[in-house]
Amino acid sequence: MISVLVRYCTLLFKVMAVLAAIAGTLIVVMIGASVTMRYLAYTPFRFTEELVGLLMTAAFFLALPLVTFRAEHVRVQVLVAALPDTARLWVTRLAAAFGAVFCLWFFGLCLPWFEFAFERNIKTEVGRLLMYPWMALLPLSMILTMLAFVFRVASVTQRPADTQAR
Repeated sequence: MISVLVRYCTLLFKVMAVLAAIAGTLIVVMIGASVTMRYLAYTPFRFTEELVGLLMTAAFFLALPLVTFRAEHVRVQVLVAALPDTARLWVTRLAAAFGAVFCLWFFGLCLPWFEFAFERNIKTEVGRLLMYPWMALLPLSMILTMLAFVFRVASVTQRPADTQAR
């Protein structure tokens, strides 16, 4: 049951990472188009900064669950690498617990923010883009990242200490 859930969540994490890559590509395209419009037509797109900011946030939060599950983020392991295997396992569990608690706390903070924007139909100032679809990514990402922490600890516990969850 758990392995099936991990498999489906990993597939979802990968789809979200592809969407993050698409958002990153759109950032480059939007900035390039805006610069081109500025120098050729003397009128840049007026909404570029807003859309690029939203895309950047979306890219980060879409990629976060897969990066967390695979432990491919920036980590400082000087101390952890020097620990014996049993201590390293406990440090990994403790780090995952802290990460999961942080995700739960952040979820609790961003959910009312999303609800506020949804209820009032809030839009960006210049481009008049609806905010709540973008803001929905934050609580979704936090729940999935929390699951990634849990799955990662479960996979590290079941494998030798020197292997990574993939």
